Amino acid sequence: MARGANPEQTRQKILDVAGELFWEKGYDNTSIQDIIDGLGGLTKGVIYHHFKSKFDILQTVIESSYEPTNLSDWRGDTGLEKLQNSLLDAIKNFPLQKIGYSAGITLRSPRLLGEQYLDMFQYAVPELQKVVEEGIADGSIKTEYPEEVADLIVLTFNTWIGFQVSVLSEEQLRRKISFIKSTFDGLGIPLITNELLNMSFKLFTYLKK
Repeated sequence: MARGANPEQTRQKILDVAGELFWEKGYDNTSIQDIIDGLGGLTKGVIYHHFKSKFDILQTVIESSYEPTNLSDWRGDTGLEKLQNSLLDAIKNFPLQKIGYSAGITLRSPRLLGEQYLDMFQYAVPELQKVVEEGIADGSIKTEYPEEVADLIVLTFNTWIGFQVSVLSEEQLRRKISFIKSTFDGLGIPLITNELLNMSFKLFTYLKK
């Protein structure tokens, strides 16, 4: 990469190359040198100018894939459909899920868990709450607790399932998802559709190969 390149373009190029390598080889099997080799002349010093470590690159790759979106960007005709589609789209993103899975042990570190937890409650929960409130208004969601429901969605799918999937057996995953489905169905918010169930197990099989 030529000198004088736009710093943001350089930073994004590092993320693009690293993300592809994490997907192809796995996080643990990708070295900083591998990333440098894929950047065509970029030096190790430039990488460390933008990122503190390989772990910092991983964290940024994952976080950049979950940028907050405007309410108008959610797919669906009702609040409930928008929530269902959001979960389905996240599960269908097999490349990103594979990166996260390959770094399963690292991703469960206390530091990242804490940072992810704070980010989710700062950015994700307010957006989710808006969608829940939309569902209440259009009648697709029955609850008097929109903020608490948004909290529960984040805690359940991102923390309880997301950070544990690398250590779960298929039987454990099926039990947890069955429990989650029963919980949200009982709350009047049937988030987990048959399509989402089937896609979850396809993803699990794909990750475990």
